[in-house]
Amino acid sequence: MRSYITPLALLVSSLFLPNVEANTQLSVSTSASNPPQLQITYPSAIRVGQAVQDGLTQLPLYNQVTKNEAIPIYWLGAALLDTKNTAALEVTRQQVLQQLATMGEQADNANYIANLAKFAQFLRNVKIGQRVNQPLDLDLIRITDAYNPVIDGDFLLVLPPRPTTITVVGAVAQTGEQVWQSRASSKDYLTRAGLLDNAGDSFVWIIQPDGKVIKQPIAYWNHQAQDIAPGAILFVEFSALFNDHAKLNNNIIELLKNRAL
Repeated sequence: MRSYITPLALLVSSLFLPNVEANTQLSVSTSASNPPQLQITYPSAIRVGQAVQDGLTQLPLYNQVTKNEAIPIYWLGAALLDTKNTAALEVTRQQVLQQLATMGEQADNANYIANLAKFAQFLRNVKIGQRVNQPLDLDLIRITDAYNPVIDGDFLLVLPPRPTTITVVGAVAQTGEQVWQSRASSKDYLTRAGLLDNAGDSFVWIIQPDGKVIKQPIAYWNHQAQDIAPGAILFVEFSALFNDHAKLNNNIIELLKNRAL
């Protein structure tokens, strides 16, 4: 697509960057599940602040809809993913898929096998990339130098609207989205999803939209309240795993925190 970044602007910004010989590709979208609505090529490395500013400048057309008003960016769910260096994540994904398939092969319950297959399909469809773990709100970037590092390579910038759902995955009977409710607890969502026989039921993992991972105790003897943001994922661990599946839960969490809305 056409880029509106002027050669002069790129030249001026490059004067303040380290001498990195790189061709930086930036794709910008309102959702990681959709094709990018904008692609920008830079002749050298850029800073995170420039990526976000250029995305904001050129994406407003795609961010407005109802009643002629622009939809505000959901900054908690904004994400910058390195989509070039994903080899390790893809290896992890294949390991998880193989482990889920093995669990299905060793089971004799058709519903259980179907639930594992649905979760595996969810993981296949997840767009993953090494997440740049920092806030992307320009106001924060401007006042915090550490939030404005140099990047080069291929990146996907996701600037989403505020979602209306959360997603429940893992050792549950109903993998998928549920309507987000401001006062709903993890146990409310898990009750609707239903737990499999080998589900861990003393805590749940919450992966917030910014990639932050929280282990929330939910049993009657250790329960702790925890806010769940729109767009979050609730992951229920698989328990009673075979020895060669010991890393399955950690690998799933690694994939989920490196996704975008």
